[in-house]
Order: sequence, then C-alpha cells, then structure tokens
Amino acid sequence: MRITELTSAAAVHEALAEYDRRGGPAFRARYGFGPSTQYYLSHAGRLYDAKAIAGVAYGYQYPSDGPLPHDKFYGGEAASSTNPVLRAMGFTVFDSHSETVEAEREWRLTLWENLLARRDSSGLVTADAVRAVGVYGNFRGIWVDKSRTQRIHPDGVTIGLKHTGQHYPDDLDESGVLYHYPVTRQRGRDLGEVNATKAAATLRLPVFVITEHGDRRGVQLAWVEGWEDGSSLFLVKFGDTPPVRVLDHDRSEEQPFQLEGNRRRRRNGTVVTRPDQARFKLEVFQRYGPRCPLTGIAVPQMVEAAHLRGDADGGTSDARNGLPMNAALHRAFDAHLFAINPDTLSAEARPDGPSLESMGIAHPKLTLERLPHPDALRWRYNEWLRCTGREREVSANR
Repeated sequence: MRITELTSAAAVHEALAEYDRRGGPAFRARYGFGPSTQYYLSHAGRLYDAKAIAGVAYGYQYPSDGPLPHDKFYGGEAASSTNPVLRAMGFTVFDSHSETVEAEREWRLTLWENLLARRDSSGLVTADAVRAVGVYGNFRGIWVDKSRTQRIHPDGVTIGLKHTGQHYPDDLDESGVLYHYPVTRQRGRDLGEVNATKAAATLRLPVFVITEHGDRRGVQLAWVEGWEDGSSLFLVKFGDTPPVRVLDHDRSEEQPFQLEGNRRRRRNGTVVTRPDQARFKLEVFQRYGPRCPLTGIAVPQMVEAAHLRGDADGGTSDARNGLPMNAALHRAFDAHLFAINPDTLSAEARPDGPSLESMGIAHPKLTLERLPHPDALRWRYNEWLRCTGREREVSANR
C-alpha cells in the first residue's frame, strides 16, 4: 500500500464527492484524518485536505485494500509523494505556507473563491469551512496565524477579523466595518494583533470579516483601508479590490476642498445608505483627534463625526466639512439648537432655545490646531440663521 500507486483521477473525484456529501468534519473523522495545516487540493473552486482526499481515493481505486491509513502520511514516502501524485493526475495542490507577499495574496484570493463556492442559499458557510482552511483559528477577535504569516512580515499578518455585533453593532454595514483595536489583559498580544492588522493594509493583503449566524458564518472579503490610533479604530472596507491608498495619517489637506458631493444613495427604493460615513468618521478623528472640542469629552466611544453641511444636503465627506462631537451634542447640533459663527469661531445658542451651558458646551470657542473649512462653517451658520428665522436680523446688522 503506497500512495505512489494512486493513479486514478476518477478515484480522486469519488473521494471529492464523498467529502462534499458528508462535509469536511465527518469525512475526516470517518477516516481518521485531521484538518490540513499546509497542503490543499483545489477543485471546482473548492479546497480540500490533500492527504485525506488522496488516502480515501486510494481505497476507491483499490477496494480490496481500502483507504490508505492516515498514519501512512506522517514521515516517509507518503508525506513527500502525495502532492506530486495528485499533480500528476492534473489536480492543483496549493501550499498555504507562502514565502512572498504575492503568493500570500494569491492564497487568500483562493480561500475567498473556496468560501464563495461553499456558501449556502443564505450566503453563509459552516464554521468548519472557515476554520479548516485557516481563515480563522482562535477565540480572539483578530486571527493572525503568526507561525505561518511571519514569513512575510515580522509581526505576522492578520487573516480574519471576527465581528460579533455585541459591543459595537452600529459599526458594521454593507460597505464595511469600523473595527476596534483589541483591549484585553494581554497587552503585548493586543499590540501584536494591531501591528499585524496594519501590516495587512501596508502589504495590500485582503482579510476576512467573519460574523456569526447561529452555527453558520458570514464571511466578507475585505481590505484594511486605514486606522486612527487615538480612537483605536481600523477602517475595513468590503470588496474585491484593494483601496487606492492607505489612510494611515491625516491627508485632508492633500486635495482641493469641495463643499458638495457624497455617495449617499437609496437601496431597494427606501433604505438610505451612507457608504462614506465610516471613512468620514476615521478621517475626522485623524484631522482633529477623537475629542469633542466644545465639551472636552475625549472618550472615543462617546464621540461622533458631525457634518457641517449635512449628508442629506449633499455635503461632502471631506474631513474639513466635519467636527468631532459627543453624541448628545451632535443631536443638538443637527436640531439647530446652536451653531458656530465662522467669523468668531464661537458657538451661539438660538435665542428661544437652551443655553450653551445647559447643552454642556464648556468651551464655546474653537481652539483646534486645525479648523474646519471656512466655506463649511459659513454654510452651516447661514443654514442655522435661516432655520431660526434670524437671516434678516443678522443682514440688517451687517
């Protein structure tokens, strides 16, 4: 009984069909194999444990001998001959232990093709489909598999990001996710995972965002588009292509300012989507920091990115059209309870509304190192005057 005697492609196809019929865990358990850790046979867009398939295929070709036992593959001839035998029959075998960034990118895109092929009618896959090929492999939110990916980066490179939706449900939408840095008692490991996720961005390698749906998993191909250390946020965007540039620092002054223009749109005729909102928040935090300048609140989870010219009014997603504000004050701002005078840079409350003090505005004058664009401030102030009926009053006093 030697693996080099396996010559029947039809027998391999029978083993592949049985794997699909039983499912990976049951197939491996039946024949005593564990999940592959390096080599995978690729067929019809799907990945299979190369040794397990070869061992079972041997039994299909030689029924009197039965499947080649799993212990025949550890050391000796079978360990080094399995892949050449499969390749000689025309099958593709991948080595997941990439030595270059280009090979790792190809491997991850192959993983994505495999996951697409294994989706059910709801677009979900089994937990085994995710774990068996190394898309995810532990209980933590960020999966790096440092022992494998350290070959291409000293910190390793993040592969999977698990989003449970329990702590930050609003940060996930159809276009991507604002993913929070890990915060555990293992600070050194947390930092390593942050650096590995930044490495995925700089090396332009895709990652997989995983969500739980009972005993099944949703998986999206994604790219780390940027990060902001002050708020401990990664910007992760779904899609087949990498971002044009990595947002690793404030770039808001690199382009001419335009007050109008966003990608707000309706889905299914009723639901409004805002695909730029996550990026807008990250870029606002990069420009000003995750601190509300009017109240002094500097807890990132309590601070939002407020548009000056609103998204619904066609306002741009340029960070210069925004300000960081604590969530409650943001509501007051959108309700036109106050505005910021573009000439004095000071907050003004509407005469018939609550005072600045009652709204928690302890620092009414903007003293930021970088300020919003004057056009955005003036548009918002004029809109506030219009909404409060003070346009004529102010014009008469000019």
